[in-house]
Amino acid sequence: MKSMKKILIVDDDVDFVEATKIVLEESGYDVEACLSAEACLEQLKANVPDLIILDVMMETDHSGFDLCREIKRNLKTKEIPILMLTAVEQKYPMNFNRAAGDETWLPVDVYIDKPVEASVLLERINKLLR
Repeated sequence: MKSMKKILIVDDDVDFVEATKIVLEESGYDVEACLSAEACLEQLKANVPDLIILDVMMETDHSGFDLCREIKRNLKTKEIPILMLTAVEQKYPMNFNRAAGDETWLPVDVYIDKPVEASVLLERINKLLR
């Protein structure tokens, strides 16, 4: 039997977390969620997921950026693919896609703007987990 891939959602928007969790679980993923960067770091001590979906603006406008860098500095977690899914561009109009994969600035594997269609999210997740 093939084991289910584990995905950790890190976002302070409870409604978004629940809706995304339903979509991912219906697609066969094992999903956990954290509502803060601090909760994520604690969760990663116990369980290392196959992929992290990360918001930018949580406790602060840059919590997700800081958390992303922390995850990538840690030897235990640095290989986990990170999909940054956020509405930060609505508040700070910038082209974050250009920075995706830039280890010196934003070490994420994929960056997607919210809102995102479930099919697009699943496609990107599937590519990252191959």
